[in-house]
Amino acid sequence: MSAAHKVRRFVVTYDVEAETELEARRIVDALCLEQTIELPEALAPPGTWINEHVVAKTLELARVSELGWRGRYRARVAFSDDVAGAELTQLINAIFGNTSIKERVMVRDVEFSEEMQSGFGGPRFGAKGLRKLLGVERGPLVMTALKPMGTPSDKLAEMAYAFAKGGIDIIKDDHGLANQRYAPYEERVRACAAAVKRANEETGRKCIYAPCINAPAHLVVQRAKFAKAAGAGAVLMIPGITGLDSMRALAEDPDFGLPIIAHPAILGAMLGGGTEDVCRGFSHEVLLGLLPRLAGADATIFPNFGGRFGFSIDECKDIARGCRRLMGHHESILPSPGGGMTLDKVKVMMETYGQDVLLLVGGSLYSHSSDLTANARHILSMAGRTDTYGPSENGHYTPSRYNHNGNYTPMTGLRPKLRLVDESATAQSPYPTTPHNAYPSAPPSTPYTISLDPEAVAQMSALKEKNSALESKVEELTTLVKQLMEVESNRYHGNGSKHASQGPLEGNHSKVLNRKKGEFQWERVPQEMYKMDGASFKECSRIELIGKRGESPVFHVRYFEVAPGGWTTLEHHQHEHVVVVLRGEGEIQLGLESYHLAHGDVGYTAPGDTHQLRCKAGATEPFGFICVVASDRDRPIEDEPAELLKMCKVAHVLDDNVRVALETQIKHRAAHKAAHGAVAEGSACEWKPGMKKKAEESVSACEWKPKAKSNAEPKPTPTRYFP
Repeated sequence: MSAAHKVRRFVVTYDVEAETELEARRIVDALCLEQTIELPEALAPPGTWINEHVVAKTLELARVSELGWRGRYRARVAFSDDVAGAELTQLINAIFGNTSIKERVMVRDVEFSEEMQSGFGGPRFGAKGLRKLLGVERGPLVMTALKPMGTPSDKLAEMAYAFAKGGIDIIKDDHGLANQRYAPYEERVRACAAAVKRANEETGRKCIYAPCINAPAHLVVQRAKFAKAAGAGAVLMIPGITGLDSMRALAEDPDFGLPIIAHPAILGAMLGGGTEDVCRGFSHEVLLGLLPRLAGADATIFPNFGGRFGFSIDECKDIARGCRRLMGHHESILPSPGGGMTLDKVKVMMETYGQDVLLLVGGSLYSHSSDLTANARHILSMAGRTDTYGPSENGHYTPSRYNHNGNYTPMTGLRPKLRLVDESATAQSPYPTTPHNAYPSAPPSTPYTISLDPEAVAQMSALKEKNSALESKVEELTTLVKQLMEVESNRYHGNGSKHASQGPLEGNHSKVLNRKKGEFQWERVPQEMYKMDGASFKECSRIELIGKRGESPVFHVRYFEVAPGGWTTLEHHQHEHVVVVLRGEGEIQLGLESYHLAHGDVGYTAPGDTHQLRCKAGATEPFGFICVVASDRDRPIEDEPAELLKMCKVAHVLDDNVRVALETQIKHRAAHKAAHGAVAEGSACEWKPGMKKKAEESVSACEWKPKAKSNAEPKPTPTRYFP
């Protein structure tokens, strides 16, 4: 493939869950059609312009892990850039679209071409730009949220002032603040932007206020531009609700020019992974890192590991990687972990994310003490910041309160209750508002505090100590619970009988492999490919039961399945084997004859006989059978279906079923060789030398007598049907 073509495509990595590689390939092949032309391949066959230039193409497919009776496969699929039409909305549709509705498929990663990346502006500021805007050269940036919902605008503004006074770099709206009656959007934005500005004038800092513009579609841009005019320094967007492309449009608008912070609300419904490692949705790296960055976010908020949302440390690291990895001209953006984060976790967060991070501290910043400004300085200090006071401050302040009426009241003691809502509001309106022109013209000279009674302070301290103790034991307790659950799961099987397969699977010791209820899978035993991919077989799988995990029998026991329309390799060898049917129906080819097999039937293949097992295309379930074969065995030799077809015709034993089966195989081999240039390598019966057990003489119903075969009368060489 030419370099010129490579720069005009984007590559999506998908994870799929499947029982076999063949099933995984079918899923990915269907995905390539579904995400582009949404038609069967027969209507746009290989060689046509649409197939070559529009239909996505699989570059790689490999098994990456085991998931019980399924495996996880990873596929890299290439799409032409033209499929996206240079629009973010269609790009996301092409990446997942209809396939997102299906089960067992997940978007793991996306690699954009240089041309596609250059078509999107990406973050206007990024990590470096935000640092420059905020005047913080080193150390983590810190953000908090104004809350709770229900607080009037003037009280929110007092909190914003207190946080900015204490050095919190970004004071954002809580994502639930919109245009509610108790804090209307325009009133709130004017008051909070003015409060942060006044704090900056006192401290010499460059803290910014970021209102939430989660709004109806026709108001998103209007509210963003109002925020800028009112003095806000950034905006908070929720792309899961208002759309990634609305964020992109705002980021690329030359008349706007403020940083954008992305919030993850609703996006959790589109995530895969999680504690159960579910194979669906988008990976954390793509949905919360890569796509917001492409769409113009300068920082992306996500739940921190160990918080109340259950993200793992690896998932959080993946998000940070999506924020920082090389992506054309796009600047890296700031990962912003939060969500139930406590102050005592700052150190481990710094070790995980490094210095280029935007720490989001919410409830714990409010509850640390009643003095919000002191709390803000405390979090800066814990994060390793040396600028706990602004350039214009002398490093000292006196705790006090500046109320919403503009009256300065020194704090001589703790007030009796937490009071965030103005109790002087009239009975007609339970949601008091303060016009922006009524906000006090003189800035508060001392930080805002929250009053708590002594009993509340004592209770809060006790709860914090308990919470810290519990959190330190969470990982240990979780591991212990998982171990106990595994022990209980392995202890009993079925109706309460002891689970005999408990203990190591590997080793030459007696063991029992329990079949999963209602399935043709065995606990702890993986399903494997029938052979290496090739032209000689179709829709087959195998499970090695006994003989390959340290056991020393003179035989190996395997379970094979042939899906409807599939067949095993047509071959011959000098060792014998026996098949016992457990599931469905099928046919066994022995030389020139074909025989029907059903549940409980037994088939024996004599040395040298050409043989094959098949399942009819119209069958309602797979053809499954146990195969018992010698541990010492010769390497099978592949036979040609065309030769067998010819010999059956000559011998006048060719029936329609065999004819159709062999003609189908001939076409399959020709097509496969043309596409892949090779036939099957390896074999389900491949010879493994030196594995036969040298048994000691014993008296047993299973007694094995050495050299019994060599002492017996020599068997005549079996008649082969073709050379």
